[in-house]
Amino acid sequence: MIARPPVSALDAATRAAGTPVSAPVPPRFQRGPLDWRTLVSHPGVTFGFEEITDASAGSSTFSGARSLRTHSDISLMLDMDSLVGWRGLTIYAQHKTKTGRNGSDEAAFVQSFSNIDADDFRAMGEVWVEQRVLQDRVILKGGRIDFNNAFAGTDNGAAFLNASMGFSPSIVAAPTFPLPTWGVEATVSPWSLFNVGIGVFDGLDGAPAPAGGRSRFQIVQANQQWALGQSQRVGRIGVGAWRHTGLFSALDAEPDADPSVPGTNGWYATLDQTVWHGRSRDGDADNHASVAAFAQFGVSSPNVQAVHAHRGGGLTLSGLLAARPSDLIGVGVTHASWGTGRETIGELFYQLPVTSHLSLVADVQRVRRLDGPGLRAYGNVVTMRTVLSF
Repeated sequence: MIARPPVSALDAATRAAGTPVSAPVPPRFQRGPLDWRTLVSHPGVTFGFEEITDASAGSSTFSGARSLRTHSDISLMLDMDSLVGWRGLTIYAQHKTKTGRNGSDEAAFVQSFSNIDADDFRAMGEVWVEQRVLQDRVILKGGRIDFNNAFAGTDNGAAFLNASMGFSPSIVAAPTFPLPTWGVEATVSPWSLFNVGIGVFDGLDGAPAPAGGRSRFQIVQANQQWALGQSQRVGRIGVGAWRHTGLFSALDAEPDADPSVPGTNGWYATLDQTVWHGRSRDGDADNHASVAAFAQFGVSSPNVQAVHAHRGGGLTLSGLLAARPSDLIGVGVTHASWGTGRETIGELFYQLPVTSHLSLVADVQRVRRLDGPGLRAYGNVVTMRTVLSF
């Protein structure tokens, strides 16, 4: 049913136009009311909101780690197949805000102990268009993209707070948090358990470009998946190589010297494996205990001021208590080295889902740092995180 204006309003409009009152309103001027409830509830429209708040404190050695900060994002995803019948097309947009003290920077951490640490900002995050073709064997994406959603990530390390558990810090000036950059990605899956991804991104935000040119971040990664045993314990290995064409500071250069090294590169590997599946409880397939593991390795060019080698790994244990099948415990370690410096961080966390929209995480990290002869630092950092999502 098409809504029409009240008779009095219609009379006034038609008289002002010199049209007899009895003349019908042309169909192109007839508008139906915009029902936002219908739009929000449409299966092709997905709104998302997440707010993460971290409160951290460090021992006397890392007293600068004391901080309170919040990161929030609002997102909108449109499935154009459901909306207009365009199969395989998805549109995504995100707005991000971060406020509060950057504890990792203040405490001079090379590997950020909180993966939301950054200078304050308010800006658009990812904004991209994705097209799947050939029965989803080829995926093409373009726009503002966070490379870590498709490259260098560990599935079983995603719940840890330390940023190095998300991707190797040996990948220098990567287009990722706090703000993604413009780029394109292509993923090809010649068979169901194997795929290759390629990405090219604007590298300007990560490193300055040579005079008169632009800098780019380029990456390629191959992934092989599998499932072991009758319980189908899933696993995946990823191997990738990357290059950044920007300018970087030489290893022995003075801190204030202009960047002069044209480009840097490296390679990395990640491994995820579900180690053990417990039996289902009370006939509920989702209520069981499990243990999962992950490992990382990365190296980069040793001639620039950056992390040259990284290795790490850990275990996660979920559903240990039948009454709390969604609780998660994680323990891991990450080690980064550069020049004459070393930083090793061990992490232990407990993730407690309170409701379907609220989770709490208690996290402690033990830090051991060597930065040249006689420069040593040891200490702990404790973080309480709340995650609110809808």
